[in-house]
Amino acid sequence: MGLPMNTIHSSSLIDPGAELGDDITIGPFCTVGAGVKLGDGCRLISHAVLDGDTEIEAGNVFYPFTIIGAAPQDLKFNNEKTGLFIGKNNVFRESVSVHRGTVTGIGETRVGSDNLIMGYVHIAHDCVIGNNNVLANYVGLSGHVTIDNHVILGGQTGVVQFLRIGSHSYVGGASVIDKNIPPFSSGYGNRIEIKSINIVGLKRAGFSRDRINAISDAHKLYFRSGLSEVEAIPRIEAELGDMEDVQLFLGFLHETGGKVH
Repeated sequence: MGLPMNTIHSSSLIDPGAELGDDITIGPFCTVGAGVKLGDGCRLISHAVLDGDTEIEAGNVFYPFTIIGAAPQDLKFNNEKTGLFIGKNNVFRESVSVHRGTVTGIGETRVGSDNLIMGYVHIAHDCVIGNNNVLANYVGLSGHVTIDNHVILGGQTGVVQFLRIGSHSYVGGASVIDKNIPPFSSGYGNRIEIKSINIVGLKRAGFSRDRINAISDAHKLYFRSGLSEVEAIPRIEAELGDMEDVQLFLGFLHETGGKVH
C-alpha cells in the first residue's frame, strides 16, 4: 500500500525546487517557493505564501493570507542566505507573517511545535519561539525576541526587540512588553508591570500546590519584598533553591542579567 498522495489545487504555484512530504493538502491560489521543505500532513487552506529557505515539519496548518519565510524587514538585509525553521503541529491563522533571520542575528527564525498563532500576528526576524504557546490576534514581535514554552500573549500586545519571555507566563492584551518577563509571571500594561504569578495557568498545567507555593514565594522575594536584586537572588537560592521550578526562575534571571524591572 503506497503513501498518501498530495492534493494540490490547479490554481496554486509550486516551484519544482520545493520539497514536499506526503499527505499534503494545498488549496487554491497558494505559492510555495524553491527553498521550501514542507513536511507530511501540512495543509495550506488557500492564498498562503511559503517562501525562502524555510523548513517546515509535519502537521502544520496555514490559513488564508499567511506569509511564511519572506525576507526580513531590516534595512541592513542584503539578500543574504538566511532561514526559517518551523516544528510540528502549529496553527497559523489568517494573515500571519513570519520572516526569515538575518546574518547580524542568529541567521534564522525558529518556531517550535504545537503553537497557536492567531490572526494578524507578526513574528519578525531572528525570533525564537518555543512550544505550546498562544499568541493572540495582532501580537507583534520585534526582531530577536525569545519566547520559551507555554506562554500566552493577549491580543494587540507588542514586544520590543532583544527581549525574552519565560515559560508559563501570561501577558494581558494591549500591553507593551519592554522588559524581560521571568517564568511563571503574569502582567499587563503600557509599559508592562508584572503583577503576580500566573496562578491560573499553573493550575491548568497541573502544577501541585507545593510547586505553586514555592514559585509564589520566590516571586514575592524578588518583586515584593523590598530587597534589591543583589539581596533577593541569594536569599531565594538559600531558601528555595532546591526546587526545580525556582531553579528555572533563577536561571532566567542569571541568563538575562536580571533585566526584568
